[in-house]
Amino acid sequence: MYAGKRESADPLVSVVVPAFNAESTIAMTLQSVISQTYSNVEIVLVDDGSTDGTADIVAGLRSRNVPIRYEYQPNRGVAAARNLGIAVARGEFIATLDADDLWHPAKLQRQVERMIEAGSDTAMVYSWCSWVDENGKTIAYAPPKAVEGAILPYLCLGDIVLSCSNGLFRTDALRAIGGFDETLRARGAQGCEDWKLYMEIGARHRIAVVRDYLVRYRRSSRSMSENYLQMMRSHRLVEVEFRSRFPQYDRQLLAGRIKLSRSLAMRAARRRQLGATLKLMAGYPDPSLCFLVQSTAAALRLLPKWLRTRRKPRVTAPPAGGGPADGQARKMSEAHGA
Repeated sequence: MYAGKRESADPLVSVVVPAFNAESTIAMTLQSVISQTYSNVEIVLVDDGSTDGTADIVAGLRSRNVPIRYEYQPNRGVAAARNLGIAVARGEFIATLDADDLWHPAKLQRQVERMIEAGSDTAMVYSWCSWVDENGKTIAYAPPKAVEGAILPYLCLGDIVLSCSNGLFRTDALRAIGGFDETLRARGAQGCEDWKLYMEIGARHRIAVVRDYLVRYRRSSRSMSENYLQMMRSHRLVEVEFRSRFPQYDRQLLAGRIKLSRSLAMRAARRRQLGATLKLMAGYPDPSLCFLVQSTAAALRLLPKWLRTRRKPRVTAPPAGGGPADGQARKMSEAHGA
């Protein structure tokens, strides 16, 4: 908690952007930061050993007086890149943004206002996400989640924040927990560093939400979330650590693993990755017959709904009851040509 610490009227926000071979998306991503209605911002771009034209694109923007702080490191992974940005950031708040994602122009303004409104015991603010394809076209809106406060039990059920481009954090809180876990990459299990960080924050502080679709999360065949077996290994390592620290949430963590395994298995099936589908249904990386039976039964119950969804056209508007963000989400799509 940060009782007694008073925020300034317009606290500096450091936007940390890790980038690796991001030449195809980095200009649009940085433009979504430059276009923010909140003006007290510094951009910290950490080049994680890119071998393409990423550095040249950033240099071109800087030559036109776009205020970007450029940091380079040999390739060490996205967690290490984010942590370097966190270490050099000057802002009272930090927002992380992946090099292929996009923000609504009011994203920082709304989240800063919510952080200040929520009070000093709140260390993170998230919002709602839509998904876009590799061309930036909106393909779906995530179901809106409105949980806030002391929400660690809810976070144990899964990553409600969805994207590492979503959160706004108190800088002191991020540094106190050591930032993102760099060891998952060394263990061949990148992917859930953000989920682990949100739970670390949730274990110590309150979390607030802005009920708006303010983040556009790009789904790409090259993204870590599309490596289904690696994502499941990553989730399992984080789950095991938190089950040892918070045994009272054992049921929530187990339920979250089952849910993620089923979701990844269905995504693997859509891509006709039969081997990965079967492994995930069996409880990879710790398979068991019991897990396979439970997953199969759950999948069969969901199969009719899944087939109906597959026959529907792509989503072009936020879900009904999406809250006050509906109109803004449509404007966001139009602003980026979705």
